[in-house]
Amino acid sequence: MNAEVEIAQLRSRVAQLEAQLTFLYAHLGVTYVPDPDIINQPVIDLLKTGHYMDAMKAYMDIHKASLSNAKAAVDALNQKYGRA
Repeated sequence: MNAEVEIAQLRSRVAQLEAQLTFLYAHLGVTYVPDPDIINQPVIDLLKTGHYMDAMKAYMDIHKASLSNAKAAVDALNQKYGRA
């Protein structure tokens, strides 16, 4: 199958799924609220198991962040999701 045709079919399918979700949300009277931390789930999982340094590395890999930026972000995630 031609790649352009396949991409067009996938875009059409995504549009159909989005329309179905929109209908369901309206029918159920709910609003979708994205989880801003979903991209950080691997980091959060590491923090929950006490692996702070691994969480820092994972954050740096995911976001291509510097050490200082990763530390600030991971500290904030650790406050919110880390071990009690």
